Amino acid sequence: MPNRVIVILVLVLVAALAGGALAASPKKGGVYEGALFETSVGALQKKVRLVVAKSGTSARVIWWCGTGRAPSTMRFPIAADGTFKASNNAGTLTVWAIKGRFVSPSKARVALQLKAICDGRGGTVNLALQP
Repeated sequence: MPNRVIVILVLVLVAALAGGALAASPKKGGVYEGALFETSVGALQKKVRLVVAKSGTSARVIWWCGTGRAPSTMRFPIAADGTFKASNNAGTLTVWAIKGRFVSPSKARVALQLKAICDGRGGTVNLALQP
């Protein structure tokens, strides 16, 4: 019986450590940047910037579709585990959406879905904390 208790405690500890490794907290006031389709010929380049609020509990995403176009932007909350998601809708139509997580205080991984905007080609992009 004591061995069973030890095994359960070890499993709980491993699960807690693994859960913490999945996402991290962002740097408060940090700016993260990256580019999607930076070297692609078949899609427009999308520059993505994520600006974290000084509180660390919300952020604003700004992304540009190619060059010469006005940027798109949206504010959203950041969950305590470092994950976030938001969508920009026109009525019931989702125009574009973002979903992601902070993998460390200096890096984030973001999925940008472009359903009815730009060239319609979204994807996943890694963002790095800017100095």
